[in-house]
Amino acid sequence: MIVTLTMNPAVDRTVIVDSFALGQTNRVLDVHTAAGGKGVNVSRALMQWNVPSTATGFLAGLEGEFIAKALQSGKIEPRFVWLAGKGKTRTNTKIYDSASRLTTELNEPGPEITRKDEAALWRLLEGLLPQAKLIVCSGSLPRGISTSFYCELTQRCNRLGVLVCLDTSGPPLAEGVKAGPYFLKPNKEELENLFGKKLENELQIVGAIKQLAKYGIQLIVVSCGEDGAVYYKKGEPLFWGKAVASPVNSTTGCGDALVAAVVLALTKGMGWEDTVRWAAAAATGTAELAGTDFPELKHIESIIPRVDLRRIDADW
Repeated sequence: MIVTLTMNPAVDRTVIVDSFALGQTNRVLDVHTAAGGKGVNVSRALMQWNVPSTATGFLAGLEGEFIAKALQSGKIEPRFVWLAGKGKTRTNTKIYDSASRLTTELNEPGPEITRKDEAALWRLLEGLLPQAKLIVCSGSLPRGISTSFYCELTQRCNRLGVLVCLDTSGPPLAEGVKAGPYFLKPNKEELENLFGKKLENELQIVGAIKQLAKYGIQLIVVSCGEDGAVYYKKGEPLFWGKAVASPVNSTTGCGDALVAAVVLALTKGMGWEDTVRWAAAAATGTAELAGTDFPELKHIESIIPRVDLRRIDADW
């Protein structure tokens, strides 16, 4: 069983405008609303590729009900802790400017979590983890949760033999890497913040990956936006992989699609080079779709021939 954990889920509302202008009236061309939050997105992408998962985390209010119903209708099992009478699950608004092809995100903070709420989640996880092969821990931590949460969860999963994918940022990322998750997916900016310096070139990114690998992390993917991503797996060649989206319709969810693609590859026992090509194509296919939709298998397969794969020579 694959479990996705979204501690701070959201209703993702994407509005598309022709040319976004600050301080002026902007006419909306189209609106896309979907269940969101990084772990939820991973579940949605996996289901698009016929891979079932169980989604967990915290939900509240009408927005939480929307997410739960959307997951159920997509044949994803929702196993969330409900925050009764404690506000609402957040709504994240994404403004996509079709002229510049840039996305501006307005992300709400979400509800505050009490110790009682957190204890309820730990009880839920204790029931799910023994059945899980892999858990995807994605996104920010809500208010009230310690920055060491992902670190503690990873330690518990390591003892149980459950593979952990960690995709977060800031202090939760800094704490989480110490526990040695199996798969880590920072983007370049998150990696720079983690190390407290700019990573100006490929050599410096590879150097940062080397430092992270010392924690026992087996698989690391550093996403670099339109420049592609660097793919590391212990005992395998280091690759830089990318494909050009044609056209770019939304960059929201590309990182989540990449995570989901690697998870799918792990469950299928896919070879490393094929995994890299598949993940690059999945992220690119997501950029070619509007809103927070994820590409079908045929769409991804059509992109694979476009993937530019380059081996990086590195002394490990």
